[in-house]
Amino acid sequence: MHSQPPFHSYDSIPHHHHQQQQDLDLLQSDQPGYGTRNIVEVSFNMVNATVGAGVIGLPLALLLAGFINGILLSIMVALLTFAAVYGMILAGQRVGVYKFAALGEHVMGRFGFHTLNLMLFIQSAGSVVSYFILVADTLPILLKLYLPDEYRYLSNRTLVTVMIAIFVIFPLNIPRSIGALASWSTLSVLLLPVMILSVLIRAPAYSTMHDAPLTMWGTDPVSAIGIMSFALVCSQVAFNNYLSQRNQSSTAWGCTTGLSTFISWTVSITFAIIGYLCFGKDVESNIFANFPENDNVINIGRLSLGLSMVLTVPMAFYPARDAVQKSLGFETAEKQPTTFQHYGVTIVLFVVFLFFGITVRSLGKVYSVVGGFASAYLAYMMPAMAYIGAFHPNWLPWNNHSYFLGFFGCSKSADLVQQQEGEEEEHQQDSIAQQQSLLIKDDETAIIVLPKRKLWLDLSSIILLGFGSIVMVFTAMKAFD
Repeated sequence: MHSQPPFHSYDSIPHHHHQQQQDLDLLQSDQPGYGTRNIVEVSFNMVNATVGAGVIGLPLALLLAGFINGILLSIMVALLTFAAVYGMILAGQRVGVYKFAALGEHVMGRFGFHTLNLMLFIQSAGSVVSYFILVADTLPILLKLYLPDEYRYLSNRTLVTVMIAIFVIFPLNIPRSIGALASWSTLSVLLLPVMILSVLIRAPAYSTMHDAPLTMWGTDPVSAIGIMSFALVCSQVAFNNYLSQRNQSSTAWGCTTGLSTFISWTVSITFAIIGYLCFGKDVESNIFANFPENDNVINIGRLSLGLSMVLTVPMAFYPARDAVQKSLGFETAEKQPTTFQHYGVTIVLFVVFLFFGITVRSLGKVYSVVGGFASAYLAYMMPAMAYIGAFHPNWLPWNNHSYFLGFFGCSKSADLVQQQEGEEEEHQQDSIAQQQSLLIKDDETAIIVLPKRKLWLDLSSIILLGFGSIVMVFTAMKAFD
């Protein structure tokens, strides 16, 4: 039986400075009730995890989808993302599971556990590599342009990227809980308007050189959806951020999800519209590639982009590390990775991702493979199945015992089915009763009773499942053509 630890408010934990902070970091990464961040802080964490390298390719998405259709599709993707992330946390609350991979196992067994871990790794690893590519393509160029000649060695792409990675990015990847990054996430989010403003100021100067028709339909709307999915997906860090939030009620999480989704969509679509209107049919997968290297205003935007990517790498690194630790058996429902395992996996993954970030140059292929294959599964299909598995388990065919027993011609199915259904019902009732006995009414944590199903989420889960399946199949096919 899955059991939960008792909820506590932050103030109830003894203050023993460094040791206390380590204990809180460990608890906050694994158990509900230890969150210390407010709604705005967690929202910025979510925005930081969402608006990363993917936003650079959104002007291209408008070209592929058609300008008008692309904006409408972006609204649809944002709404589906909100429904997916919100419904998935409600599913976790319902069944008492607060890990993404564990929720996959709860819904689909070990197959679901390993499938989800694989998709999480592909998505997160692709994101980390793309962020390293952007850092390598941005900061060394700026150092080359503006540093004196005696510091020419600092313009070396590999050297600069390795130095920034080791001395700036790596320390941010050490903590276990993503909540420790809240302050850095706020800084990263504040850099994004600078990046967008630089494009807004300078792009019109180049717009007369390019044709940007306001078409309804583009040439490849399915690939455009893949790029948008990659740009807006954040389900892989939803549980980490939820556990770091002080107020863990369903209502508070709805506010966090709504605020973060709105900010992410606003930033993303603004950048996409500006980029498309100025460069139109000639827009690149990285919009900064459309500008000359000696444009000083744009270089401020490039600097903001580079610094933002430096601070965003950890937001994608954490889920990748979690996926590996779960697959290796270092992290289970009963235990957390040891200090040696934690640091070992962190160092190995960091070195591997940094290597590919330095050697790989094509952002377009990363967008296609990750956006078309992993993002569609993580952003739409898995959250939908998690919600259905928590609130409507009989909708899933593999949970319908009588169907499968009848299919295989088992005549002694009735007693077995009744026994299994009775055990499941007893397990669910015990789990719910146990959780309700542990839930406390507290102004600091604002924990409430288990959520009930919602009709709009019932409908959304069906739409998410169908939409995600279509996007995953078609964009994956195009990526490997």
